[in-house]
Amino acid sequence: MPDSIDTSHDQISKNILKQGYIDVKVYVSGLRQSHRLQVVREKTAHGIVPFLVSQYYIPLQELIRLAEQLQLPLKHKDTTVFPKGKAVVDFVEGPGVSAKVQSTTIEAEIED
Repeated sequence: MPDSIDTSHDQISKNILKQGYIDVKVYVSGLRQSHRLQVVREKTAHGIVPFLVSQYYIPLQELIRLAEQLQLPLKHKDTTVFPKGKAVVDFVEGPGVSAKVQSTTIEAEIED
């Protein structure tokens, strides 16, 4: 049964990303308001990550609720919220930055 729930959440998330926005109802200071969250793709150290960005203030509790419901990361100003148990690497769309670091090896011979 949980697999079917995850699949529907995946489908909802994909539809939101494809559409580019979602209209949500949130409680702000005891009032129910309608807000449009835009999909904004940001380049991170792990790759390109889509965030749902709110132009207007949404309380932290509501951001957490929405992240859980929509299974997508949300952002407002300096606040970023991810669904429970997920991190930025779980939402990477594009290729990430990969770097291979090799130490410099110097070979030396000692002559007698």
